[in-house]
Amino acid sequence: MNANFDDIRLFAHTVLHGGISAAAKANNMQRSKVSRRLQALESSLGAELLIRTTRTIELTEAGRNLYESVAKEIYHIEQGVEALQESQQDDTGLLRIAIPSALMTSHAFHSTIVEFSSDFPNVRIEIENHQDSVDLKRHALDLQILPNVVDVADDSYVQFSLVHYASRLVATQEYLKSHPACETLADLKSHRVLSNRYNAELLSPSTPIHLKSDDLHLLQILALQHKGIAFLPDMYLQRSASAAGLIPVLPEVSFPKLSLTMLFPSANTLSKKTRAFIDMFKENIT
Repeated sequence: MNANFDDIRLFAHTVLHGGISAAAKANNMQRSKVSRRLQALESSLGAELLIRTTRTIELTEAGRNLYESVAKEIYHIEQGVEALQESQQDDTGLLRIAIPSALMTSHAFHSTIVEFSSDFPNVRIEIENHQDSVDLKRHALDLQILPNVVDVADDSYVQFSLVHYASRLVATQEYLKSHPACETLADLKSHRVLSNRYNAELLSPSTPIHLKSDDLHLLQILALQHKGIAFLPDMYLQRSASAAGLIPVLPEVSFPKLSLTMLFPSANTLSKKTRAFIDMFKENIT
């Protein structure tokens, strides 16, 4: 076989990025050159790999078999080379993080960003808001933090639990005095319940959620303004000075604990700056 490895890598990038134009952009090449390289690869293999249409591409059976055989290996090779290069200059480069809204405004995340920026002043940081698991490789993300109730997009990713946390229902005394008594979970049907999407899964499906938002700060503000019963994580309430105006509702009820999970593509190719961010966040979240 006379197939060129660079051509195989371009083929894998074309599939990964969803098209020839996107692959050309990712590799800083002209679209026509990528197209010619793919044609050369097909010629050397004696098989059609891609069915080209005006806007998209489709894999032939041969193309699908080749991609499944080489994609992970090419990714690990590229990550290994990138990690080796970054190891020579760990104080520069880019760190890309995916995190849900509920954590983006948290004290732990803010503290980590401040600490990391101080220790790595020349590292550029990009933070993306994602509520669901994403393909870290395709989006070129270094890591993602999610509650454990979210299904992970790729089981091959490294996953570890950061912290387990409980949640509780809270409201102001004024709200509770002006509304029907809330003595059981069934009584929540008569109240305005405020929750984020993850905590809402812990309540009965029959419980109406008046406001569902991943902005924990917004939920707390509404509760403090007597607008309802908020269902918030304990670790958020404990670090919020404003939470002193809220009292527990149904304190005898114990809800299942959730945990935060950190995901990254491979432990073997983590750069020093990525490892440093992970260690800082673990320290701040506990």
